[in-house]
Amino acid sequence: MAAYEKQQHQSPPQQPPLNAAYYGPPILPPQPAYYPPPPPPRRGGARCLLCSLFKVLVLVAIALGTATLVLWLVFRPEAPKAYADSAALSRFDLGAGNGGGDLLQYNLTVDIRVRNPNRFGIRYDYAEAQALYDGDRFGFDPLQPFYVDSKSDARVTAAFTGSAVLDDDDAQRTYRRENGEGFYYVNVRVNSDLSFKVWVFRLHYNKRKISCVLRLPVPAAGGNANATPMTTLGTRCDVDF
Repeated sequence: MAAYEKQQHQSPPQQPPLNAAYYGPPILPPQPAYYPPPPPPRRGGARCLLCSLFKVLVLVAIALGTATLVLWLVFRPEAPKAYADSAALSRFDLGAGNGGGDLLQYNLTVDIRVRNPNRFGIRYDYAEAQALYDGDRFGFDPLQPFYVDSKSDARVTAAFTGSAVLDDDDAQRTYRRENGEGFYYVNVRVNSDLSFKVWVFRLHYNKRKISCVLRLPVPAAGGNANATPMTTLGTRCDVDF
């Protein structure tokens, strides 16, 4: 009994004092909800295809242009050389025409040699020959296309036969003067479109010209074209390349 009363009079165990700043674990503020950004709008398929195709074409054009320039610098094309080796003038008569003005009757054959000094062949895709006297054209001859291989020659023959009105007073005076001197000066011109191939590239040059000034003896009266011999000339011609 005494022990029980002693136990009742004893004070309960003391609790450690609480820290004034302690209120439990910290409570974080609520975080805003995260939503991923929307994907960018997709372009139309046809538009993307056209853009890609355009880029490819631009790159191909740049590559071809660069390759052509490099080949041009490597090969350095030179102008062909041309010579009027021989000619036969069997008729070159100027007389009164039926409709007024003087009529020039002519028969002229010219052999022209074209020399290609380059390391590639040259193709004359189109060629025509013209005959001019004192600046006036009197004859025309369409020529067959021809090819000149590298470092080689090709020969073409231009034949002019017929008549043409020569109503220029200066040309008539020139004719009478040269007839008395014994020689006519005739200009034979070859106009052409040509091309040449270097590797897989073919380059085209249009409206090129070969011009040959011929000094031809006055033919005998009533000359025959078949009996008139070819006159050796060896005239160097001007080449527009």
